[in-house]
Amino acid sequence: MIIHTNYPFPVRKLFLDQMEIAYIDVGKGQECLVFVHGFASYLPVWAKNIKSLQNYYRCVALDLPGHGLSSSSADFSYSISFYADTIHQLIEYLKIPKVVLVGHSMGGQISIKLALKHAELFSHLILVAPAGFETFTATEQLLLKQFTLPGIFNTSQYLKLVLNLKNYFHQLNEQEYAKLKEFSRDFYSLREHPNLPVVLYRSVKGMMDEPVFDDLPQIKAPTLVCFGKEDRLIPNRLLHQLSTESVARRGAEKIPQAQLKLYEHCGHFLQYEYPARFSMDLYKFLNPLVFGKSEFV
Repeated sequence: MIIHTNYPFPVRKLFLDQMEIAYIDVGKGQECLVFVHGFASYLPVWAKNIKSLQNYYRCVALDLPGHGLSSSSADFSYSISFYADTIHQLIEYLKIPKVVLVGHSMGGQISIKLALKHAELFSHLILVAPAGFETFTATEQLLLKQFTLPGIFNTSQYLKLVLNLKNYFHQLNEQEYAKLKEFSRDFYSLREHPNLPVVLYRSVKGMMDEPVFDDLPQIKAPTLVCFGKEDRLIPNRLLHQLSTESVARRGAEKIPQAQLKLYEHCGHFLQYEYPARFSMDLYKFLNPLVFGKSEFV
C-alpha cells in the first residue's frame, strides 16, 4: 500500500513478524527521539518538527501497522499492546539504549502503555493531545465500538467526525489543508486501502479495551503533556460536554513528574499547527539546566 511517495525523509523498511514496517532514522544526536503518530495518521505529521530537531537529536518515526507505507492486514489485532510491541521491536532492532518517546493522540496512549511496560527504556515521555486521558463508561465504550463497526463504516457519525481533516485543526490555511488532503487521499480510499474499516474499528476497540488513565501514577519518566485548547476531537463531543483543558489537567495531574503546556488557538494537531513552538517546548523540557524548569501551566 502506497499513500504518498513524497515522504519528507528517506524511508527504510524493516520486516518483522510477517509484516513490513516503514520508518525513518535521521539526525546524529546522542539522544534519540522516537515519534509515534495517531489514529488514521502517519509519520509525515512529524515532518515539521523533525526538520529542526534532527539538528540536535537522532529522530526515528514509523508508520504504525495498517498506516502509511507499513503493512496492512485483516489478520493484525491493531490493539494498543500490538502497536506498542511493534515499536518496542523497532527500538530493539535499532539498538537504541535510551529513548525519548513522543506520542500523538492514539500514539500517546500507545506510548503510555509502552512506557509502563518498559520503564527502563525511556528517559522522557512527550504526550501530544494523548488519547487515554479521557475516560469512558462501559456503555460509552460499547457505543464507540459500535460507531466504528466495519459494516457501518460509511455511515458512522463518529468516523465522519474523526476522518474530517478540518476537525484536526483550529486554524489552517487552505493551501496547507489542500496539501494535507493530497497526502491522505489514498489512505481514506477503500479502493487503495481495503482493510481501512478493520484497522479503524480494531484501533478504536483497542483504545477502549486497554485504558491507561488509572495507570498514569505509575509513569516513572519525566513527562511533558501538550494540548491545544481548541481540540475538536478530545474530548469526544458526541459523548462528553467537557473542555479540552479539563481533560488535559485531570490527566497531567495524575502523572508524578508531569509538566502541562496548553496552546491557545490550537487544535488536535498542535505539532503541525505550531511546529516551532512545540519543537522549542520539547527542547526546553529536555534541557532544563539550560533553560530552567518550566512551570506547570
